[in-house]
Amino acid sequence: MDLRLDGTRAYVMAASSGLGRAVAEELVREGAHVVVSSRSAERLDEATAEIRAATDCSPDAVDSVVCDLGDAESVRTATETAVERLGGLDVLVTNHGGPDTTPFSGLSMADFDDAYHHVLRSTVLACETALPALRDGGGAITHLVAASALEPSARGALGNVFRPGIYGLSKVLAEEYGADGVRVNCVSPRGVVTDRIEQKLAARAEREGITEAEAERQRTDELPLDSLGTPASFGKAVAYLSSPAAEFVTGTTLPVDGGWHRHAY
Repeated sequence: MDLRLDGTRAYVMAASSGLGRAVAEELVREGAHVVVSSRSAERLDEATAEIRAATDCSPDAVDSVVCDLGDAESVRTATETAVERLGGLDVLVTNHGGPDTTPFSGLSMADFDDAYHHVLRSTVLACETALPALRDGGGAITHLVAASALEPSARGALGNVFRPGIYGLSKVLAEEYGADGVRVNCVSPRGVVTDRIEQKLAARAEREGITEAEAERQRTDELPLDSLGTPASFGKAVAYLSSPAAEFVTGTTLPVDGGWHRHAY
């Protein structure tokens, strides 16, 4: 399938590693010009070099800008810089690092304030800043939101409080800006192997007194498919949803979770 992404201008947040990096790489592979952001300039330099090497793209196909998601001015400035460098914007992919997974009883109000800034406020600010460019010819906003927010549990209170707000934001923006040709969707990963998932598997192994291989098997047994996902497969799903190939898809959530989410609706 031709995703018609050649020459597309995309800004991918929190993309120096993990799922954000996988999305950026796939967009570049499909011919998009991409700006990636992260808080660490050093990690951004490494990520852009690795994306260029992996895709054999031209040096100007991927650029970077430093962005601290906890700082409102940094989020605005980074988004504005991405739009300026790209000469406009066709795709915004919002993303954020995983919040602390401490249960509610172990959290302070400062923890909630910090998570609000990094998870929900940063997403709102990026959308607010990018929308004028996206409305100029239409475009797509794709939010990366952990699937666990669809079924909140006691663990991970911070993410389970603020991530659902991104689902609500997506619906609101899809309805309000659809007439301007802007599509807005969410992609919900679970069981996609990244450094963060490997850390969680190690923590589960230590907590339950089992090997990391056994912890991975437990995680896999939660899924209808008999394997965990790869960042590359996740990147392809996000690239599709962000592309003109999905031109009649908006206001929805695409689970990329190996079938973990079992609700009929």
